[in-house]
Amino acid sequence: METRKLIVSGLVQGVGFRWSTQNLANQMNIPGTVRNNSDGTVTIYLQGDSDTIDKFIKKLPSASGFAHIKNIEQESVPEVEKMHDFHVLY
Repeated sequence: METRKLIVSGLVQGVGFRWSTQNLANQMNIPGTVRNNSDGTVTIYLQGDSDTIDKFIKKLPSASGFAHIKNIEQESVPEVEKMHDFHVLY
């Protein structure tokens, strides 16, 4: 199991992006979190096998409704406690 941190930039705040992200994660049974950042980006943490996370990232742009993703930065995060659900953080 892997935990991956994504930083998503573009038009991703104020357009329902966090809720779309949560909906996709729940459909794919991927636990994690999504949160708006003060610089206009959004941080997503996902936990699962690498293939499933990669599929999530491929589906995210088309599942994001009115959002327009310009870039997704990724990094693997070691030694994260097991997550059980997906949550929108404030």
